[in-house]
Amino acid sequence: MEKFMDKFLLLGVSVLCAVVTILPAKATANLESSEFLQISDGYLRAMPPGQTVTVGFLKVRNMSDRDCEITSAKSSISDRVEFHEHLHSDGMMRMRPRARVSVLAGETVDFKPGSLHLMLFDINVKIEQLPHTLITLQTDQCGSYRFPLSIKSLIPSKTKEHH
Repeated sequence: MEKFMDKFLLLGVSVLCAVVTILPAKATANLESSEFLQISDGYLRAMPPGQTVTVGFLKVRNMSDRDCEITSAKSSISDRVEFHEHLHSDGMMRMRPRARVSVLAGETVDFKPGSLHLMLFDINVKIEQLPHTLITLQTDQCGSYRFPLSIKSLIPSKTKEHH
């Protein structure tokens, strides 16, 4: 009987670990705020050798009837994460930091190339060797969201076959 209970307990713990590992990003946001924001399509750009700065892209959808402001971001690989945007000024494309990002009720904000994005500074790990990194977004009144961002390389994979 004792062996059966040990096996049953081990099976239960294994199933619980598997379920927690495969939860989607929106489900890993803290429970009190999961009714507000949904995070999707996120990734970080792999860095060229010698670089310590990278960019992150994602979509943030406000599922509520309350406006939310993202006030800060944190990363497991960088102590400094900022919001940046590209603006056209005098015929030039310029990048500037933003203190906050508004996500209006029922709207989606795209962090995408050539537009709004995350900037991660002073990275001292080889992120291209990681499956993902964790990002936390803090909002003014809609909670805190922790989610993984995958790593994508700009360089095409050498494993593709050519005809």
